[in-house]
Amino acid sequence: MKFNGASPPVASENAAQGQTTANSNKSKAIFWRLLPYLRPHTRTIAFGLLLLLISIPASNFHPLVWGYIVDQVIGRQQVNMLIPAVGAMFAVQAVGTVLGAWRSNLLEKVGQWMVFDLRNQMYAKLQRQSLSYHHENRLGDLVSRVMGDIDQLQEVAIQGVDSVIANGISFLYVAAILIHLNWKLGLVTLLPILLVGALTRYFNIKIKALYREARDRLGDVGARLQENLTGLALIKAFAREDYESERFRHATDAQRAMQFDVTNARTLFFPAVTFIGFFSNVISVGYGAWLVLHGQFTVGGLVAYRGYWWPLFAPINQLATINEMLQRAQAAGSRVFEVLDAPEIIQDRAGASALRYAAGRVTFEQVSFAYTERKTVLEDVSFAVEPGQMAALVGPSGAGKTTILNLILRFYEPIAGRICIDGQDITSVTQQSLRSHMAIVPQEPFLFNGTILDNIRYGNPQANMQEVEAAARAANAHDFVSELPHSYDTEIGERGVKLSGGQRQRIAIARAFLADPQILILDEPTSAVEPESEWIVQQSLERLMRGRTTFVTSHRLSLVRGADVILVFEEGHLIERGNHSELLAHNGLYASMYELQMGQSSVVEK
Repeated sequence: MKFNGASPPVASENAAQGQTTANSNKSKAIFWRLLPYLRPHTRTIAFGLLLLLISIPASNFHPLVWGYIVDQVIGRQQVNMLIPAVGAMFAVQAVGTVLGAWRSNLLEKVGQWMVFDLRNQMYAKLQRQSLSYHHENRLGDLVSRVMGDIDQLQEVAIQGVDSVIANGISFLYVAAILIHLNWKLGLVTLLPILLVGALTRYFNIKIKALYREARDRLGDVGARLQENLTGLALIKAFAREDYESERFRHATDAQRAMQFDVTNARTLFFPAVTFIGFFSNVISVGYGAWLVLHGQFTVGGLVAYRGYWWPLFAPINQLATINEMLQRAQAAGSRVFEVLDAPEIIQDRAGASALRYAAGRVTFEQVSFAYTERKTVLEDVSFAVEPGQMAALVGPSGAGKTTILNLILRFYEPIAGRICIDGQDITSVTQQSLRSHMAIVPQEPFLFNGTILDNIRYGNPQANMQEVEAAARAANAHDFVSELPHSYDTEIGERGVKLSGGQRQRIAIARAFLADPQILILDEPTSAVEPESEWIVQQSLERLMRGRTTFVTSHRLSLVRGADVILVFEEGHLIERGNHSELLAHNGLYASMYELQMGQSSVVEK
């Protein structure tokens, strides 16, 4: 339901408070959700905690020795105890240093394992997502979440968890020693540090939204960079370098402005914490000296006390830094878990079975589909393609042809009706088994950065070299591949940029040959091919289609006129069906399209 006009002030205020509470709860939930990734390493973490409990007292033992040397060795002239005291201080410190390094090594590896699991889970989630999800989310922003945002969580996992525990225990341990040395001086020294807690709470409230906004703006920069580098040839072709540079500058400027806000908040917070620490230091020196002068404290005790000032304040300073890191991690974590929590529209149903492939009969039964609620792309479409037939889908742009192919592959699901293969509803079978019987040759074939051999084998990794060469020959690719410097081991660059359009298409056809599918999907397979290669590609496609149930879309009607059945679509409706001769005789949309494209009348063709 939508409302026009401004919201009432009370409602707006309540909504804002509710949003703040929701954000706070969400931030807390992020860290709780990281715990399952640490659970497999419970023993390692427990052992690291044990090392921590031993190393902290050992690393903070030396100020007590300083006090002993001043009061006993110097004050009471026990010179014979100097070397043992110094030796004990050295030995205990060495133990603390070694155990601390061991602990850091263990916990850093735990953090790296956590990030390894999280990044792979995120990648698997993105692979399971439907095409609609990827169409609605920018590629550069998703890359930013998988890489940059998880790296931010890695920083917390490696430094944050270890530092929070270590510094927290260290602070409590040192505070207890200070109270033990002189409870009056200890309380006076610790009281100003309470201000750090209040300051930290204020900082968290202010910085949390800034960090999330900064991460989003960084995602915008990544998305803009990804898009521009991908379309660099087009940018150069239209001489739009200055325009795109300006657009990129605006994106980076927005990110810079947010980082300035973050920097302003940080440069107010950390100096304030430092000043509070210095204020505590001044109090401890002044009041400690007063106690010594009045006989309520020893000089050695004051020396030991001064030795503990930095071990006391360092955890406070470090925890302030860690707190800022946690706020960045909350912003990054919210973006990571937004991806992990996104619903998967296309899923295997409970109890889904493997497709029992028989002959390859494909039927659409009153299928309707819409990408959005506003516009239906297909409406009440019904047809059947018999095993081994070639079905050509033709019609104006936007008529729904490619949507039909995507529905067969179950990249999308219909909003009404059903699609069956050999009588089995494709929503009742597993996606893996469904697509294992299919292969696609798209309009713009995607080739991976690697060798020709790797790309041909992609559909059948177990194929031997003889099978690869046979597939390449069938696709009319073997001859040009053999002439390359390293033949099948030639590196083709990102997306196959070192090959021509026709060569890339023939590699894609060879890949489909090697996969040996029962159902073949050809989406405008010759549209991106240079004219001199089109006939060669068509020859290889004809060989590929033999004996397979084939669906092909093409604006070039010369490619589809030999189809067993031609399905003509207009504005999402199936308006004509038949073979080439029947549709010419019908003198409908197909005949008009054919006459326009071929430059001859349907009468002459007949």
